[in-house]
Amino acid sequence: MVNLVADRDIAEAAHVLDEQIWRLHTKVKRGLTPEENWFILRSRVELAQNSFIVTARRRLSPAGGSLQRFSGRPAPDDPIWTS
Repeated sequence: MVNLVADRDIAEAAHVLDEQIWRLHTKVKRGLTPEENWFILRSRVELAQNSFIVTARRRLSPAGGSLQRFSGRPAPDDPIWTS
């Protein structure tokens, strides 16, 4: 658990991220159905994570430069996932 003290926008973005992590964890724990695609489910977490990072950077460091990537995780089509 992480307790975050921040302004409303940052806290709301953190809550969205937390919810997506909970949703993914719950589905993985019960076992993914054939209709549930890991990469799609994971992309929802990554989208919320990116939104949180952008929101926090805008609120805390308006003069900061933009990031080209928010994560070091390889792309879904990277050979690492099939080897």
